[in-house]
Amino acid sequence: MSFLFFAAIGSYADEQQRVNLNDGHTKEQIHFGDCNIFVTKVDSDDDGNAKVTVEIENLEETNVIILFGHAYPEKELKKLSPSITFDKNFPGMKGHRNIDTYKDARNVIFIEPSEKILLPEIQVKSGELQLCRLPLYIAKYKAKSFWRASNGRNKMLLMEKQILELEIKVEVKPDEDYVRLEGECNTLIEEISKQKFCNNPKHKPSLESQELPYKTKIVKIKTEIDEIVNRHNWYSRDRGYEIYNALKQKLDMIDFSVYEGDCGRKHSTPSRRHNCKYCNSSLQQIYHKLDDYYKKIYNSSNRKATKESVMADVDLLYKCCTDGNCSKHASSWNSSDYKSKITDRYNRISNF
Repeated sequence: MSFLFFAAIGSYADEQQRVNLNDGHTKEQIHFGDCNIFVTKVDSDDDGNAKVTVEIENLEETNVIILFGHAYPEKELKKLSPSITFDKNFPGMKGHRNIDTYKDARNVIFIEPSEKILLPEIQVKSGELQLCRLPLYIAKYKAKSFWRASNGRNKMLLMEKQILELEIKVEVKPDEDYVRLEGECNTLIEEISKQKFCNNPKHKPSLESQELPYKTKIVKIKTEIDEIVNRHNWYSRDRGYEIYNALKQKLDMIDFSVYEGDCGRKHSTPSRRHNCKYCNSSLQQIYHKLDDYYKKIYNSSNRKATKESVMADVDLLYKCCTDGNCSKHASSWNSSDYKSKITDRYNRISNF
């Protein structure tokens, strides 16, 4: 019977197992030696830390599994209750063997046959590996009726040590705000990547106006991110800050210049509407004004000087009639009886 026991546990000693947990897979069972190990994700917080429990179920009918929270020297083990000694076949130099410890245990944990024990909770940061090292000692009771009768306790023999290293990785699902904002960021980046912002100065609307709606969305998302981070009082080392800040960095990396260029369409300079002091005058009134200037120059003793003094106003009168952007005269100029009269007076004045 003892030969079969050692043969069975020997094949399981010193193993490593990777455990991957997430919201869809919260529990994993591992069969190791003569026990079942249950690793369970029970909760998570805003910082991306997951609470993980480890349970050990002893499948043996007679042997006990022990986890030690302290590195007891060999002679100190005998003082425990129950008293513990090493079996004569246990590896190491007699009298100088030290106990390998489970760091998360405070005391000695005994897992009786067919018993299941919940170990202290483990904190695992999302996306990172957490090592859980379980040095499991297999022990049996050294049953002597006189020992139990006289001392009220049993003596135990440590038969074997098995080490199981659990590499636990937990992926914590981000909160709903993050999922939503990440979707908005990705959608916005995709929309911008499909745009062609015309940088021709004659293009309407202007380059600034073309890009403004997208830049406004960027500011809106970044503002909301800042509000969430401030509401949680996250610091730069907190995971919540890190994942939200990564979204801001994605937005900051958008280079609008990559999507700028001339759209290739013909651009014309928009005409400015004509507006002067004679726009409210009729063509008849403009003609009489030009005729008065003509007579003034003609009757002057110094025609050159007189012409120079009135020519700016003469040009303005003529332009008001002929400018196609004049809302008052453009539509009636070509059909007016005063067209030829105004043109005649303007040419005569110009030729003085």
